[in-house]
Amino acid sequence: MKSIIKILAIATAIVPAFMFSGCIQGKFDTPEVSEVPVGDTVTITHLWDIYESLTTAIIVRDSLIAADCELYDSLGMIDWAKYDSLMAACGGKYQFKKDHSIFGYITMSDKVGNIYKSAYLQGGADDDMAINLHLLSSGGLYEGDYVRVNLKGLVLSDYSGMIQLDSVHVDNNIVKLETRRFLEPELVDMENIGTGSYVGKLVKFRKVQFQQQYVGQTYADKEGQKTVNTYIEDELGNTMIVRTSGYANFAGDTIPAGSGSLVAIVSRYNTDYQLFIRNTDEVQLTGRRFGDVDVIFENNFDATPDGEFADAGWQNNAVQGTATWKCQEATEGKILSVSGNSGEQNETWLITPEIVLQANSFLSFKTRMLTSGNTLTALISTDGANWTQLPANIAVSTDWAISGDVSLAQYSGNIRIAFKFESPVGVAGKYFLDDVKVFTK
Repeated sequence: MKSIIKILAIATAIVPAFMFSGCIQGKFDTPEVSEVPVGDTVTITHLWDIYESLTTAIIVRDSLIAADCELYDSLGMIDWAKYDSLMAACGGKYQFKKDHSIFGYITMSDKVGNIYKSAYLQGGADDDMAINLHLLSSGGLYEGDYVRVNLKGLVLSDYSGMIQLDSVHVDNNIVKLETRRFLEPELVDMENIGTGSYVGKLVKFRKVQFQQQYVGQTYADKEGQKTVNTYIEDELGNTMIVRTSGYANFAGDTIPAGSGSLVAIVSRYNTDYQLFIRNTDEVQLTGRRFGDVDVIFENNFDATPDGEFADAGWQNNAVQGTATWKCQEATEGKILSVSGNSGEQNETWLITPEIVLQANSFLSFKTRMLTSGNTLTALISTDGANWTQLPANIAVSTDWAISGDVSLAQYSGNIRIAFKFESPVGVAGKYFLDDVKVFTK
């Protein structure tokens, strides 16, 4: 019995040893490594040349012409006068037949769900253009990846006005060279987006806000997973679409009420330029809304009786001549007006009551001039005797002019604002004044 037990023990020890030995002596399978050819290096700018330019010299020189179009072009069979671009001549799509590579930075991926099977690629300082990569499958690319894209087999196309490389396979067409190479967004004014120079680029607006009707709503319909268009605006009234997918991980976040900076990718759909937000950390709208101020002093004259202006605390002094400020009805409500007499020299001062300034105070008002040849000046005084002209915008035509927010930061304590009207002999000059306001913001 003891012999049997001994034999079993030996066998038990030997079998694992053979098994382990077999594992060591076996050959491992070597995974296949996919090598992405380089070919000639071209730029994203070259792709835009193909997309929109009549000049084909650069394209021909770098052998980018697809086989069919190259044949036609060499035989002189393409009448370029009939086409706006090489793409149009080649049927609206341009497929690359040879190994060429472009380099760039991934500025937006589909990781957060705001775009799908897409990534935006932007060149560096020497190639200041961008393009959308339409991927065969989602994932694999991240913001900050510096990559090389092999163009062979890819199709340059126009998706409703947005230039893109179609049918991009992340493994077969792309080589990731570095990670966490983040591009800084380009500072831009909204009014310049319409030039088309920023399509596909990462940009930053310094002072924008969402239009009031979207404040407090969510960026998109998270529950219904529906895409929503909202609008931002700048201080000049320019607007742009902010397009957010219902699949974005911030779709259910609340749109902020304030003004400030916003970073996004510029895209295009037909004639509309639109923005894709990458994440809400880049939506820094924490300042006051445009026009949101704390009023220290204000008079829009709507409660003033018609006729000679004599509101409490105001001074209406004809220093020379007989012209004085009067209140009258107008299309926009009550306004003040002063008219010089052509037979005399006029100098008339309209002075506000005493105003107690606060830190970071501003003055604003609006004016309109009916007759040229006379002047209106805005001034400030801290003692009522010595006056300093303010750099306000005063009307020089019959259109209403906004003064702008005139800074009073260098003044403190009690002040008065004066509007000095002057009209020479022989000129029956006339000015209008409305909406005088001193405020902080």
